[in-house]
Amino acid sequence: MDLILTLGYIAFAMGVFKVFKIPVTSMTVTTAALGGGFMMGWMYIAMAYYHPYTHSAKIYFETSMIANNVRGKITKVYIEDETHMKKGDPIYEIDPKPYLSSVKDLKSQLKLANIRLSQQQKLYKRKAGTLYELEKREQIVASLKAKLLEAEFNLENTVVRAPANGHVAQNRIMVGTMAGVAKMASLGAFILDEKPMYIAAFRPNGLASIHVGADAEVNFPALPGKVFKAKVVKIFSEVAEGQMLPSYNMVSLTNHSMQGRVPVQLEIIDDISMYNIPKGSTFGAAVFSDNLHMLIELRKILLRLFSWKNIINFEHGAAN
Repeated sequence: MDLILTLGYIAFAMGVFKVFKIPVTSMTVTTAALGGGFMMGWMYIAMAYYHPYTHSAKIYFETSMIANNVRGKITKVYIEDETHMKKGDPIYEIDPKPYLSSVKDLKSQLKLANIRLSQQQKLYKRKAGTLYELEKREQIVASLKAKLLEAEFNLENTVVRAPANGHVAQNRIMVGTMAGVAKMASLGAFILDEKPMYIAAFRPNGLASIHVGADAEVNFPALPGKVFKAKVVKIFSEVAEGQMLPSYNMVSLTNHSMQGRVPVQLEIIDDISMYNIPKGSTFGAAVFSDNLHMLIELRKILLRLFSWKNIINFEHGAAN
């Protein structure tokens, strides 16, 4: 921004010198330089405080891990990459044979246990059996019912289903893969069909000029020359740099950065559905306050110049 302001002022000063035919002397050049330096410094500081801008912004989206309650080898995959699913649709199936065998075995045991319980009840009514034997048979039946319920639950969970509406990102689930039950053994990320969150990280210096409902504008590196209207919907109350976890270590400020950026959530007002902006992309954002309205237009001009700068890309492939 300082380079753009400097070049703009130099062009303006040269125009003034030519239009008004001001003689180029050490006095006039020094006056123009000092005046320009003071004016640009004031605008730079005022805009940064009252109309802050940041390029540290990103589109965040919610995900859910694809995890299963039982372990085993995957025998069938129901989806392809980016396949859209509704909640409950099958994603993949784990070999059900051992779980089906367990269910059949427990059903067989429960059937026999019910017969023995019925016989024991008849014996007890005829005074030919003890209460202890009857209660023991009842306990066996109750235990088998509980085990059967767990076995049927495991069998049902051999088919892993979508936790919500969405899709599997970058699907690498393959038949023959061993699926575990640990959280770290998740076989993929499930992207929920929720609105993405546009979160910009501002320095604390300009936080006093940011409030919920304030007007804002954003630009995306993927769309050079385009700027979209937005508004502030949330200012986060916590900063990640201050997070403390239960630990035996005491708080130390020696090796930690003291200044953290404050997350501010924005809502895009303009329709951007026709543009291909991948979730997780970065963007730039400027928030406008009610102070120094004359600098709002300048901030908007600079934001559009920054947007056109995104058309420049010197990245190139290199053989390794």
